[in-house]
Amino acid sequence: MNIVFYLENLKDGGVQRRTMRLLQGVVDEKSLENASVHLIINEPNGENINLVPDSVKLYVLGALKGTELKKQLRKTLKNIVPDIVTCCMGQQFMEVIRFKKQLPTACRWYVIQAVPVELLANSWIKNFVRKVAIKHYYPMADKVICVSDEVKATVDGLSTKLKSKTLTIYNPVVSNRLIELAEEPLQHTFFNIENTVLVAAGRLNVQKDYHTLINAFEIAFKNNQNLRLIILGGGDLLDELQNEVNNIALAEYIDLVGFVDNPYKYVSRADLFVMSSLWEGLPNAMIEAMALGKQVVSTDCIAGPREILEDEKFGTLVPIKNTAAFAEGIKKELSTQRNIQLIKNRGWQFSVSNAAKNYIKLFNTGTL
Repeated sequence: MNIVFYLENLKDGGVQRRTMRLLQGVVDEKSLENASVHLIINEPNGENINLVPDSVKLYVLGALKGTELKKQLRKTLKNIVPDIVTCCMGQQFMEVIRFKKQLPTACRWYVIQAVPVELLANSWIKNFVRKVAIKHYYPMADKVICVSDEVKATVDGLSTKLKSKTLTIYNPVVSNRLIELAEEPLQHTFFNIENTVLVAAGRLNVQKDYHTLINAFEIAFKNNQNLRLIILGGGDLLDELQNEVNNIALAEYIDLVGFVDNPYKYVSRADLFVMSSLWEGLPNAMIEAMALGKQVVSTDCIAGPREILEDEKFGTLVPIKNTAAFAEGIKKELSTQRNIQLIKNRGWQFSVSNAAKNYIKLFNTGTL
């Protein structure tokens, strides 16, 4: 059995990390008989390139575009002769499904939907185009794999044809490697007995809405000057956010650390994990924090946080874009005594092993 995964690149990002974990989990389970796993990427290099498992055959197309990309992608697929093609994002599925008739008819086609159909940062025109494209292309798949039930609901709502093809497999998030990384040494002035440290993690982009988090921290800090905030992640908004922090004179208390190879040693030492996203699919960083026993304050965005927290059983939810509510949520969660072991257990339900077993079952049988 030849199983192909197709992804644009291996840069730093949630989709890329999810894919590397899934590949490693599938390889580690060793329950795919006579199977070869192949990974096709277009762009070379990337922060996650060294995480490709040794037993996975890697194909780099060469940062091609247009006709050249189509030719090389078609050639690579025909040489592999896949039994299964799994596209890690919708865009890659739309690129590759055009070759369906040129490959064996028994080949099964899967696309992973990681975010809701409509995105708040998009104009209504962009969202309309997204919906039209999904309604046109996704029915050509054998299954549409959604990373959460909330994401699945947004796809199901497009058509009855799609609803018959969707299923939910949670992301492969947590493994023992998380614990190893969390225990690595760390020196940071914020971590001392006097301070209460909040940590956020994710790319500095519109989706994560760090403006709301920073403004909420400013409100919360006025009532508790022992609070500190660490934001982990790089991105286009780094300078803009740093200027905002400087303008409200909180640079001494908010650290925009940037991209780090190991965010878990920060998260494991924090008192609270905070997430201000406008949308998600199934936020890995929140799950990882919970697996490390961290309490959580999150926006109640579509999709994932309410599903992960089982309403507010395991943390506090606040409305999106509401600085006052977020500040109050921080105060509330810090004063709430939760069963930390139950939080850990919930996080570990989203293990790499559980996800890999579900994918392997799908690959072996065509269903769950």
